[in-house]
Amino acid sequence: MKPYLRFAAVAAAVWSVSVAAQRETLRERLAERRAARGAATTATRVTLTFQGMTRSYLLHVPPAPDGALLLAFHGGGETPENEEQISGFNTLADRERFLVAYPEGIGKSWADGRGTTNADKQGVDDVGFAKAMVNDIAKTHAVDRARVYATGASNGGIFSNTLGCRAADTFAAVAPVIGTIATAVAPTCRPSSPMPIVGVQGVADPVVPFAGGTVGGTLEGAAAGGQVQSSRATQELWRSLNGCSATATETTLPVRVQDGTSVTKREYGGCRNSASVVWYEIAGGGHRWPPHQASAAAERMADRLLGVSSQNLDASDVIWSFFQSTRRR
Repeated sequence: MKPYLRFAAVAAAVWSVSVAAQRETLRERLAERRAARGAATTATRVTLTFQGMTRSYLLHVPPAPDGALLLAFHGGGETPENEEQISGFNTLADRERFLVAYPEGIGKSWADGRGTTNADKQGVDDVGFAKAMVNDIAKTHAVDRARVYATGASNGGIFSNTLGCRAADTFAAVAPVIGTIATAVAPTCRPSSPMPIVGVQGVADPVVPFAGGTVGGTLEGAAAGGQVQSSRATQELWRSLNGCSATATETTLPVRVQDGTSVTKREYGGCRNSASVVWYEIAGGGHRWPPHQASAAAERMADRLLGVSSQNLDASDVIWSFFQSTRRR
């Protein structure tokens, strides 16, 4: 692989995303990442009381915020600091002028409806906490309530589906990454209004199976166990709920790097209130937020446990591009 296509890790972590806008070249994106590696966090820790517990989140405020707000939920067993480092959303937020918050889960997990996470077992109302966070941030910063969004990886991605079902009065769109909808949540998913959604899923994901089933695989701990729907069943659910056309338009994205992965974009149109359903399926892709590659031994371990991190999709870019076109009605 050519040197300028080698992605440096922001931290020794499993997931990461590119932080560049689509109009920039890949070389410029890499330069931004290298510059960001040694940068200290620019987010501030904020606490609030919810359900009688002290909860917290990190908040990054860009130099000239325009009112949009993104909540980025960490994966199971991870932390808000980890999500901040691996996502690169701070850099993107500075450019695109949105506020970004990184919530902290109870027991490093989210109550996503599977019933098996630490938070689920403790009866935590994380949907209520997400709404409380938005209200808390709005006390000190101008928040455009029509442009509040949620995304997350793995346990955070499964939870993003849950937010789409139960918090359409707060979120304009959601973006689950390597996380389909919990089987127990799907039958009762009745959003109060059509919910635009964009998903990213590896077809070879060993943790959250593309074909659905038990979550865990090569990972155990705070967020393992429980059942999820398949990627296609999740897409079909949202297509039906949003009243979209029955057939998806499929587009094969260009292959930039020969890493054994390829990306197909599936988009359902004709949806009520323009609430599009878009999914990026990564053939050969694992349980990773593309295009992160850790360094040396860390990448070998990640590749062995989680599968390939595709270099042919920039998850952050496609998520924010989708969000920019949506507003809550």
